[in-house]
Amino acid sequence: GSVSIPYVALSSSGTALGAGVVSIGVVDSVKKFTDISTSTWCYKYVTELASANVISGYSNGTFQEKNTITYGAALKLIMLAAGYGEQAPTVKRSTFSGYLAKAKAAGLVSGNPKLNGPITRLQIAQIAAKALKLPTSGLPSKKPFTDTNDVYVQALNAAGIIEGYFSNGTSTYKPNNTLTRGQVSAIVWRMKNSVQ
Repeated sequence: GSVSIPYVALSSSGTALGAGVVSIGVVDSVKKFTDISTSTWCYKYVTELASANVISGYSNGTFQEKNTITYGAALKLIMLAAGYGEQAPTVKRSTFSGYLAKAKAAGLVSGNPKLNGPITRLQIAQIAAKALKLPTSGLPSKKPFTDTNDVYVQALNAAGIIEGYFSNGTSTYKPNNTLTRGQVSAIVWRMKNSVQ
């Protein structure tokens, strides 16, 4: 499990300079991936999720956190993190077809996305927010990102599950960018910990 410890950084005069949360994870055993070390930015997320059998690596012992994740693989992880059960394939030789069928039935996905194609940051935010049943009304009037007004992105950001990019005083989400396996492990870890 994980423990979250809130903190406030104070100046020498006692003025609050910043606040945040430190998360510490405890696992039964650490699954080792040959390409992930304690200095890898997503180490905590990957090792905790691997220990809980939520994610796995490749047969050669690597995790390949920089690889782009497919729509189907991301859909499965998001649904499992939100509490949906394992879904058997509904189409022969299509590993994630059962997850797509369940997601469509639950109103998480519409249309016919290409399961072996990439997933965008906007698509994953919309699926995750719907899967978690996050409220999309009553959100702060100040939008967190300058490049999207999507309510699902805002709801996930308000829940502390997704972050954007901050540069030159501007915060962006880059909704059309794809995601890596490492980035999705961070989102899935935060989702799992928000559900518990």
